[in-house]
Amino acid sequence: MIKWGKHGSFIACTGYPECTYTRELTVDLPDVDKADLSEQADEEYCENCGRPMVLKKGRFGTFYACSGYPDCKTTKPIGGQQKKPDQPLEEKCPQCGSNLALKTGRFGEFTACSNYPTCRYVKQKTIGVKCPECSEGEISERRSRKGKTFYGCNRYPDCKFVAWAKPVAEKCPQCGSPYMVEKWLKAGAMWQCPNPECKHKQHAPQPAGALVS
Repeated sequence: MIKWGKHGSFIACTGYPECTYTRELTVDLPDVDKADLSEQADEEYCENCGRPMVLKKGRFGTFYACSGYPDCKTTKPIGGQQKKPDQPLEEKCPQCGSNLALKTGRFGEFTACSNYPTCRYVKQKTIGVKCPECSEGEISERRSRKGKTFYGCNRYPDCKFVAWAKPVAEKCPQCGSPYMVEKWLKAGAMWQCPNPECKHKQHAPQPAGALVS
């Protein structure tokens, strides 16, 4: 990027302050005002501490990171919003006893141990439905490697129940299936039997206080 110093204009690396490379500007810029040369590239600043953001390269490509790391761990994808810093919680990790923290990942917020990577515990997001297969575990919302949401028993691998649609604790009145699944159609939320031989489906009940059109 082009910058202006006390000895005139010069070219500096956008990775400053980690990279301090500079070189003299060898072209004449007679029509450019000195104020415009202060910085031609848009400078990125950390929303949390105000320090400059620097370009970094990670597993998922190039991103901005706060130059104040490790004191400030704010990051931001190029062209996107800055990643929120971890938010400590009072709840304790059941594996190591450290505090849990609300974190932000590629697919949104999740709760995990603040002692990562020493402890890799991640709290599963349960939906309040007992596993219809083992009747011991609870159904939790999970994500595949490609980011697609699915539902499985939190006793995995002891119980391998999985479903792509959200299970609901409602017995099918037609075939007796111990649960149905929630699907969203043009008509709204529907409960449908997961048994492929049973075609039963019904409108999901309206939440209390919901407006009926």
